[in-house]
Amino acid sequence: MTRNFVSILILLLISCSGEQEINKKVITQLHDVKSEIRNEIVPVSVILPPGFEGNTQNLPLLINLHGGGGTRDNLLRQAATYQEMFDEGILPPMVVVSFSSGRISYYHGTWEAFVTDELPLWASRMYGVSIKPEHTLMTGISMGGYGSLKIGLKNPERFKAIAPMEPAIMPILNFPKEPHKRNSWWTPLQIYEDVWGKPFDPQNFMKDNPANIAINNAERIKKSGLDIYLEVGDEDFIQLHDGAEFLHRVFWDNDIRHEYHLVRWADHVGLSMKERTKEAHAFLAASLLGGKSEPIDLPLTPKQLEYAQSFFGGDEFITKDSNTMQEDLRLAPTLHAELWKPLKKLTKNDPNMERAYGKLPDTKLNEEK
Repeated sequence: MTRNFVSILILLLISCSGEQEINKKVITQLHDVKSEIRNEIVPVSVILPPGFEGNTQNLPLLINLHGGGGTRDNLLRQAATYQEMFDEGILPPMVVVSFSSGRISYYHGTWEAFVTDELPLWASRMYGVSIKPEHTLMTGISMGGYGSLKIGLKNPERFKAIAPMEPAIMPILNFPKEPHKRNSWWTPLQIYEDVWGKPFDPQNFMKDNPANIAINNAERIKKSGLDIYLEVGDEDFIQLHDGAEFLHRVFWDNDIRHEYHLVRWADHVGLSMKERTKEAHAFLAASLLGGKSEPIDLPLTPKQLEYAQSFFGGDEFITKDSNTMQEDLRLAPTLHAELWKPLKKLTKNDPNMERAYGKLPDTKLNEEK
């Protein structure tokens, strides 16, 4: 009798251990979703986080847009990377969804409403995710990076953060007049016609150009508080680093806060993508928590105040022991701000100081003739 009891107990322990192990794994699912907006069935893929227990958790939603030539299966091929990101604590529990938009859709037309409205509502009904803007994220690679930029910048109030990776964008504010040039050779005329209509009207294309959208929507984007992460490799074979760098400068000139990564030695595909994907998702996770900003108004000790207020004597820099700054890193930003205040106050009449990013001069030297 005792032996049977022990055997049953061992079986129960094994069973429980197996169940716990299963719960530690991500779950992948495929669905065919009826879209009223598209008037068609849209193939959707889903990654559920470890330990997902049905539609009661009100989790964040991450929309992952596939690149050109891709389908919903692209997300499933990233399941192992998402497993690592959950295991390593890079991502908190969230539901990740993707869908087949067509091999070269550029997420044009009604796809925008599908992403902003219909897909989140479906995910909420299916999995109980939150559809609040503060819990909705978006990312994508290449064409998916373009889509996440275009849709996110057009609808900045709809998302907490976007993380476009190596987006398929050109460094333009006007449509290029000549084909087969450095920043346009990778988009044949047939693609323009298939997406934006035949005969092709460049104005339709430019309405979707992320740089133009950023300029036209700058005040909305800033007011919304949308967090933006932009990245690209500097050895991208189709030279998308030109478009990303240009958009970074558009963001800068229009005082739109963002994080920008020009990744040295990285191509459009390859082994670098895994690490880059983790970095982009770490940004999204940080955004959900309110970012990484540290306060600069914490109370300082008398010793710290004395250190800060005596750091500058008029215009004279007085060398001080820097150990005080390192004693409490939580207070370091406040201490650092306090010691620079005397000099910063002198800039009060410079309107440029009201900006997040300064207006920069031309990088070309003016040579005397």
